[in-house]
Amino acid sequence: MLAKLLSSKFFKFLISGGLNTLVCLLLYWVLIKVNVNYILASTLMFVFGVVEGYILSAIFIFKHKINLLHLVKYTSVYLSSYAVNIIILAALVELMGLSHFMAQVVTSALVAVLNYFLVKIFVFRQNKVK
Repeated sequence: MLAKLLSSKFFKFLISGGLNTLVCLLLYWVLIKVNVNYILASTLMFVFGVVEGYILSAIFIFKHKINLLHLVKYTSVYLSSYAVNIIILAALVELMGLSHFMAQVVTSALVAVLNYFLVKIFVFRQNKVK
């Protein structure tokens, strides 16, 4: 049972997504420390994360060759989740008073779950043969 869990796509998504998130949060933290506006820092983090995330998802999780159509679909999914990210981030900072960094950590966790399902359904969908 543990072996099945460790080899599941969702577990691999959590691992690669966790790594991607840590790298992106480090980038965000550095940008905030050098006084980049938190929305711009999140945008730069997003762009970096999409490229890195697509490569990890295509190769490591869903075992697809990297191609332009999947990259366009992946980017479309992440543009949608980017909008959700900014809305939640701004609400946590402006309405709830969380620090920019803590708000992005919370937001990243919420958006990660959304992203897994959107990527699985819309980007790397496996057609079942009946």
